[in-house]
This record gives sequence, structure tokens and C-alpha cells, in this order.
Amino acid sequence: MFDEFNGLPLHPLLVHAAVVLVPLAGLLGVLFAIPRTRAWSRWPLMLVSLGAAVTVYVTKEAGESFEEVLAFPETTPEGMLIAEHEERAELLLIITLVYAVVAVAAFVVSRDTEKFTGVPAIAVSVLLLVGAGALAFQVYRVGDIGSEAVWNPTGDVDYGAHHRLSSLDGDANVSWRFRPG
Repeated sequence: MFDEFNGLPLHPLLVHAAVVLVPLAGLLGVLFAIPRTRAWSRWPLMLVSLGAAVTVYVTKEAGESFEEVLAFPETTPEGMLIAEHEERAELLLIITLVYAVVAVAAFVVSRDTEKFTGVPAIAVSVLLLVGAGALAFQVYRVGDIGSEAVWNPTGDVDYGAHHRLSSLDGDANVSWRFRPG
């Protein structure tokens, strides 16, 4: 069910939705914690948080299907990274589901803005702020290890260093840079 779309693996396509919706849900939680933006952010917080939870679930399921297709043994660098990516994604799903429950609760208890003050407002705001931090941290961790599995599974490539190319005079240690004139 979560294998492919038009011949393309579904997981890499869905990842983009999760990468947008999860941090957006966190940002909306921060906005909800600010009293003057609370009324405006109520609906978007609930809807985006629920959408993020569904997206993370579907993306995780598609990732498990994709893992079966790739069939890297867990002893290979790729296999070890994919296994770690999967574990981190499962934790992200739990965090996202809990955050969505808190967002729905925030929506329900803040219906009457005049009564939603004091301890309840502070408690919900703190839960949303902590949840937003957890979402941001975990979505980063999942994406970091996932991109490493795709782009640098053996750890041999240093994308931060200057790329080395051989120059016209044969010096292979000259890094390429823009050199005027």
C-alpha cells in the first residue's frame, strides 16, 4: 500500500511533507503559547498537528516498505544507518502523536478565551513549547541520519571541505575556487 507512486518510491516523496508539517506544527504551538496570537493559531495548530501525525505515520510505513525493497543487510553501513533512521522515525511518530493530542486538547480547552487563563493556559503553553522543541530536535535527528544513509553511508565524503580537483598543471591538491582573471 505504501510502496510507490507512478513508479517512484513513496518514502522519499512523503519525507518532504513531514519535513514541512512537523516543524510547522511546532511553530504553531509556539504561536499558540503567545496570548495575543492564541486565537489566530488555534485552528491551524490543531489541523497541522493532526496532518503532521498522519504524514509521519504514512511516511514511516512507506519507509518500512522502501527498506524491504532496498534490502541492505544490517551489517553494511547503509543497513546500519537505515536501522537507526527507522528507530528515530518511530520515536518521532510517538512525539508527533502526543503533540497532536496536546494540540487537540489546546484547541478544546481554549474555546472560551476569557476563561482560558492562568494555570490551564500556562500548562498547555508549556506542554506545547516543550513539544515543539522535541518535534524540532527529533525531526532533525531523523532527517540527519536519513540523509547520511542516502548521501554518505560510508562516511568517506566530507561535503563541508573544499572539493579537490586536478588542475590543468596536474596538481591534484589544488581546490577549485573562483579565481578572477
